[in-house]
Amino acid sequence: MNIIGVLLGWFVSGFGAFLAVIPHAGFLVFVKGLGFLMCLLDNKRRYNDALTNLHFIYGDSLTLAQKKSIIKRCYQNFAFVILESIRIPKIPYYIHKQRFDIIDEHYIQQSLEKYGSAVLISGHFGYWEALATFLPPRLEPHKMASLGRLTGIASIDRLIISRRELQGVKFIDKSGAFRNLLRFYGQGNAVAGILVDQSISSNEGVCVEFMGKKASHTPIASVLSRRFKIPIVPVFIDMNKDYSRFAIRFFPPIFTPCTDDPASDLQKATQDQADITTKVVQSNPAGWFWFHRRFKDYYPNLYAKKPGR
Repeated sequence: MNIIGVLLGWFVSGFGAFLAVIPHAGFLVFVKGLGFLMCLLDNKRRYNDALTNLHFIYGDSLTLAQKKSIIKRCYQNFAFVILESIRIPKIPYYIHKQRFDIIDEHYIQQSLEKYGSAVLISGHFGYWEALATFLPPRLEPHKMASLGRLTGIASIDRLIISRRELQGVKFIDKSGAFRNLLRFYGQGNAVAGILVDQSISSNEGVCVEFMGKKASHTPIASVLSRRFKIPIVPVFIDMNKDYSRFAIRFFPPIFTPCTDDPASDLQKATQDQADITTKVVQSNPAGWFWFHRRFKDYYPNLYAKKPGR
């Protein structure tokens, strides 16, 4: 382990302990400050991508001021997720779980009772990282895995993995994930959490309608559902204004059909996932991570535009 990695680990551990014990009002100061700095220091790429997406989806139905307010909240949400991830190892689980209100948990519990395994799908909405820090103890004795993308920087990757695996979750790198997921589900009693709202190349994804526009969507949850005959259970975690309460809502399970037309089967199940994600995002646009170039595969010139502030 190099010295930079050691120093980074010490800093994150110490800063996380500090954030875990200060009053919530003090924690909010850091959240808002980091959100402001990220917006201020952004090279405009993220900001302009988000504004492009909002123009593309909402047109004139939202004012420019409303769109800018959504983007400001996005930076602040991202700051919260970063700082919460830093301090979460220092917050006892019995305290952590008290901040959550659970809605329609029977969808996942009944799915696991009947089928043994399930695929959890979500998106970069609200407090998405809590899929790994809050849910696992509630799903025992089922094993849980979480897909994520590593940076290639060893010291940072260790921090990412350690936080995802805090509650015994198995971290699966998105690089080569499918083979590991097949092995994971082959053992039975398995639940993997997959974020399905990022763009994927059109030659690997399925074309769906997402928020009224064409987009390429990962079919991995649909493939797992069809292969193992298990349900896909959507779950999204919204946040209140000051990040003190979180509402985790489960939705009715989605099943991939198993007919003589596999492509059509995957198309239907994947579109169903895009539909529920659309519904959630439209219920609270400020909760979604608008910075992704979600529509680049079918609208290649979209992000060449540089909308002004």
